[in-house]
Amino acid sequence: MTTVYAPPREVFAAAEQVMALPPFSFRVIDDHTAEVAQVLANGFFGQWSKVKHPKTKVRIECHPTARGTELTMIAQGQRSATIRAVNLLRILTRGERDTFTVYRLRAIPPGPCSVVQSWAGTGYPLFLGPDYGAKRSLPVLPATPLVALEQVGRWVRVRGGTGDDIQDGWIEADQLVPEFLPARTGAA
Repeated sequence: MTTVYAPPREVFAAAEQVMALPPFSFRVIDDHTAEVAQVLANGFFGQWSKVKHPKTKVRIECHPTARGTELTMIAQGQRSATIRAVNLLRILTRGERDTFTVYRLRAIPPGPCSVVQSWAGTGYPLFLGPDYGAKRSLPVLPATPLVALEQVGRWVRVRGGTGDDIQDGWIEADQLVPEFLPARTGAA
């Protein structure tokens, strides 16, 4: 078990891209569990055939916490399942320190910020608490003035709006961009 910064939906998306290459297949069991299983096997004469009861599997369990996503992977069967699980783990844990990946830990400093442009034209409803299970309030648009107040793990408490429309809420750090980005040093 380890803790990674990527939320469960991104863990499952990365698992599908990295691990679900033939002869393996990916399926989501519930909101917190997915499985990668070998569905094809190479026969005695080199032909591929379907496996009725897969014995080579990787079970992935994700539980969101305040520090990140607790990730548990159980590989069973052939060595290929363990290799795929280790590759996924390497990608997800490297991302916290890698400034060029979407899986990094994003620190949003207190001050003005805005919602990422992928939400352009649509409202982003603020969470009322730092949890995906929390209720949501009125949506804010990318043009709405936002001020980051504090960051708790991957969640940032923001104050948005002007005049009588001011509201407080929580947004994931990967959905925000600070207005003042530090200058990048070194060659890219």
